[in-house]
Amino acid sequence: MNLTISNETTEEVYGPLEVSDDMTLPDLVALIELECGFDRSKHDLYHSVTLLDPNDTKSLTAIGMGDNELLLIRNKVTASAAGAGATNADSMSDDAFVEQFRQELLRNQPLRQQLSWQIPEIDRMIEDEQLFRQRLGPLILQRRYGFGADSGPQNPFGIPQEEYARLMNDPDDPSNQQKIAELINQQEIDEQMRNALEYTPEMFTTVHMLFIHLEINGHPVKAFVDTGAQATIMSTKLAERTGLARLIDRRFVGEARGVGTGKIIGRIHQAQVRIETQFIPCSFTVLDTEVDLLLGLDMLKRHQALIDLGKDSLKIAGVETRFLGESEIPKAFTAQAPEAHQQKTEQGPGQTLGATPGGSAPTPAAPRPSAARANRPKSHDESNIKQLTDLGFSRSEAINALDQTDGNAELAASLLFG
Repeated sequence: MNLTISNETTEEVYGPLEVSDDMTLPDLVALIELECGFDRSKHDLYHSVTLLDPNDTKSLTAIGMGDNELLLIRNKVTASAAGAGATNADSMSDDAFVEQFRQELLRNQPLRQQLSWQIPEIDRMIEDEQLFRQRLGPLILQRRYGFGADSGPQNPFGIPQEEYARLMNDPDDPSNQQKIAELINQQEIDEQMRNALEYTPEMFTTVHMLFIHLEINGHPVKAFVDTGAQATIMSTKLAERTGLARLIDRRFVGEARGVGTGKIIGRIHQAQVRIETQFIPCSFTVLDTEVDLLLGLDMLKRHQALIDLGKDSLKIAGVETRFLGESEIPKAFTAQAPEAHQQKTEQGPGQTLGATPGGSAPTPAAPRPSAARANRPKSHDESNIKQLTDLGFSRSEAINALDQTDGNAELAASLLFG
């Protein structure tokens, strides 16, 4: 098997080192001492989040190591912190174990880079606790309960053996039958996910939206092409920037309903839009929105637009223009999941497309600004901060660790020493 060694004390990465599957751990430690600057009096050796005992005579396979895995060299943990960390690891719940692994990935760049080859979008997953638990939690727990000689008898569901024994002792109990059915269903879901990760990893990537370049009154604009929007929408900011704000007919007010709602400021009845070499007349519903311009079905159908994803282009009014690459798309559309921008149009009660001035306007899709996650500073007990700084860590490191552990000083110490 091939192993990569990351020495966090020197920030050096070694390998891959080719070793035999039946090599014992002491032999591997001796090799690492020669090749990677490991000093057992000063350093600890980790496999994922598990501290390895250099005196354990088991083979690497028996310990649970596989091909292309990563070992970490870290400064040795003090006895008190190590004891607390071991107790926490043994007693923590499955959710806490998964969260500990997520925190490890947030801190450990080499481990994250190694996993990124196997799991696309790993960087996005670890930033979202719920998404990480849903997608990677089952695989992490399988590793927790399914590897190692000391993990006890194995079971097909990868759950704690005590729970498995309880279910199997009375399989006819209705609640046990329901739980077993859920576990079987979860097995199928996990198998589908493993197959998807292996054979179609592109399914886990974010699909960027369709944008084109155009001009309005000589001003370049990146327009969002949305076949799910009923009307073409212009933002108030773009209307002012292109000199069209004075042409807004404010009698055409109303409410735009999609995933959210937005107030329609008015309507610009006609303006020239330049796409490549062609000038096209277009009308706009004006909203106070973050998206400069959204091309809806009214304009796409009127000019017989053809979206050709094979050529990555849009044909409209006799000209062809390419869709923008991901790097050219406005950042608001690349930083968030695409669902936040997929808006559908529906008409409210009593609203018609032929509304008269002063009545209700059509109800086009209103792209909803994505809610930003608020980063509120947390306050921590000074005694907890002092307890960590007394261990040799800076105040900022102590506060950061307490932020990640919700103020738990013992867990923060384990995180810092780990």
